Formats: sequence, structure tokens, C-alpha cells
Amino acid sequence: MFEVTSPQSSEDWQAYYQLRWQVLRAPWDQPRGSEQDDLEQEAEHRYIKNNDGEVLGVARLHFNNHKQAQVRYMAVAEGHRGHHLGSRLLHELEIIAWTQKAEELVLYARERALSFYERHGYEVVEKAHLAYGDVQHWKMVKQRPTEPGWFRQPDWTHVLQNTWRESIPISDAMGIKVESYTDWQFSTKADLKANLNLHNSMFAGSIYSMATLTGWGATYLALKELGLEGDIVLADANIKYLKPLTTAPAATVTIADCEGELQALETAGKAKYVVPVNVYDGDMLVAKFEGQFVVVKPQ
Repeated sequence: MFEVTSPQSSEDWQAYYQLRWQVLRAPWDQPRGSEQDDLEQEAEHRYIKNNDGEVLGVARLHFNNHKQAQVRYMAVAEGHRGHHLGSRLLHELEIIAWTQKAEELVLYARERALSFYERHGYEVVEKAHLAYGDVQHWKMVKQRPTEPGWFRQPDWTHVLQNTWRESIPISDAMGIKVESYTDWQFSTKADLKANLNLHNSMFAGSIYSMATLTGWGATYLALKELGLEGDIVLADANIKYLKPLTTAPAATVTIADCEGELQALETAGKAKYVVPVNVYDGDMLVAKFEGQFVVVKPQ
């Protein structure tokens, strides 16, 4: 998956502004330069390039005041939409805003983009300006979530976090928390100090427990996305330990890698969901886990 980075060289900046103009201004016969404003120097800029150096998506963040940040100039190249590029750019900008203590994010969305932003927790506040005579914009706002990484459906991740704390006390003792939930992945983190063995590395059992909870959480969120409810249990699992974990425990589920027909819960009363979980020490892969979860429809 391509990285979200900042333009550095003059060539980077030229390509960055070229895509911004091409998507957001050229279709309405606006001149080059109209894709920039007076806040370029003080804003945060992010983009995504492919392996050939082609810019696929761009976005910008600036602060209106110390409590409010604004997203502007979100654009994804035609032919590369539908691959979570816009979501990844938006997620990156939100992390910047929330870690700099913004209390809310504001943006002015074109009508065709309303559903995209609503999916990511933005609410329409009011009808805004009409650009170029036919492009209606709407003011949308998102409030700061409990945790910076809770990008998609923060209410669900809040409930999940509380469920672990109240129903699985060991999760709290291990310091296992939801790190992020996005369109493409679900990730958790843990407190290394609470899980150290005599070799100053993380207990194998703690790694297994963290991976299990991460898989369970991914299943819970997948059910929520479908509007379903059920009792989730781990039916079978295997894990391969690759390296000792000594610094920063993290676990990640790539949503596209999960397999199963959770809709069967409605017809058969039971469903299976296979969830691969990668466990990392910082950026280093240290364990691979695969859990088969069974979901049973509540009586």
C-alpha cells in the first residue's frame, strides 16, 4: 500500500499542485494558480504517489484558530478512486489535527462527496457556497474523538474499548487499547512493561492474547458495519512467532484479508469469520496469527 507523505522537491510540489488543479479546477475552466491560496506556507500538505512517482491523491490541513482545523483541497485522480486513498489522506490530516489539540475539524464538501465524509463521522451543519455556478458546497464538522486514531465510527470503538475493560479485565491489565479503526484496517497497541518476561521481551501468551482480542475486535466491528449483532467466540487459532517483541507492541488486521459470510448469521443463526492478525514490534513483524471466530445469533 502506498505511503502518505509530504511533498519535498520542486518536482513533488509541481505534481502535487498539478493534480489539485486537474481535479478541482480544470473541469470548470479555472486558470492555473486558482488551486492555491494565501495559506499554503502555513498549512500541512499530504499526498500519495505510486511506485512510478505518479501523484494519486492530495489533501491539505490548516488551522483557523487553536481550536478548529480545516481540511481543504482533497482530490484523488480519476481511475484511482475506490481504493481508500481519500480515506487514508483524511485519516492522516485528522491525526495531525487531533494531536495538535484541535477540538473540531471543518470542511466544505461538494454535494457528491457528502456520503464519503458522513461515513467518516462528519455532520452537515449548513448549506454553504455555490462554486462556478453549479457546484453546491456544504459545511461539515467533526468533533474530536476520544482517541486520535479512532477515525471511522469512533462511537463503536469507544464501546469496544469499554467492553474489553469491563468484560475482559486482563485486557486492561495488559494495557491493550484500540489504536485505530479505518476503512482498510483495525489496529491495537499494548503496554510492554505490563507484559515483560524475564528476558525483557513480551510474554508469548501476551502476544497471543493481544492477537486474539484484535481479531475479536475486528469481528465485532465487521458485524457493526453490517448492522448485525451476535456472540463472538474464538473457535480455533494458530500463531507463528517470528522474533522477540522488545519495544512497542502493536497488532493489525487488514480488513480486506478477512474471510467469511457474516450475513449467514441472519439465515443460519451462526457464522464463521477468519481473521489474520499481524503483530509488530514498532514496524517489525514479529508474529502471525490467524483466528477462526464463530458468531452466534443471540437468543
